[in-house]
Amino acid sequence: MAKSIVIIHPAEIIRKGISSLLEDIQSVRISCFPDFSKLNMQELKAAQKLLLIVPANCRYAQELLELRTSIGEHELVGVLTNDKEKCEDNAFDHLIPIDVPAKQLIQIAEGFFESDDTDNSGELTIREKEVLRLIALGNTNKTIADTLFISTHTVISHRKNITEKLGIKSIPGLTVYAIIQKIVGPSDISPDQLS
Repeated sequence: MAKSIVIIHPAEIIRKGISSLLEDIQSVRISCFPDFSKLNMQELKAAQKLLLIVPANCRYAQELLELRTSIGEHELVGVLTNDKEKCEDNAFDHLIPIDVPAKQLIQIAEGFFESDDTDNSGELTIREKEVLRLIALGNTNKTIADTLFISTHTVISHRKNITEKLGIKSIPGLTVYAIIQKIVGPSDISPDQLS
């Protein structure tokens, strides 16, 4: 499976800094570009999993949308370069400040690449188990997204994968499954959640 991280930013120090933080993620190719025009679109479209890191105020939104519709599994991370910069664009799966703690950026990347959906065994990935645990505890999609530093769109995608793998569509059913698999303890669940 082709796994790639592509970092696009005009500042070389930012590209190199982000790249060095993520270089220890195994079996992932990292590429850096100063602007969108330098990308090899065919190479990116060949990626089965792509984490794309760009400035939150980028001017190439249309190209990114086109790219997102042609790639298998992907997440888009927007980097905010200062406190005053605002981004209302909900096209990003994650918005992070330039001074984000390294641990959080690494967690975003590892969480994305750990959720390898090519496993047809029906086993849930680590990230899917985290989402399932939070569902079983009665959290909303927004709360799950905030807790795991992912977008609501990504939570919905994980929920879809979980229900497809398990063949369970109801929240009470998912909750019972989570208890049986020891993803949550029975004492963590209120009886109201099972009705």
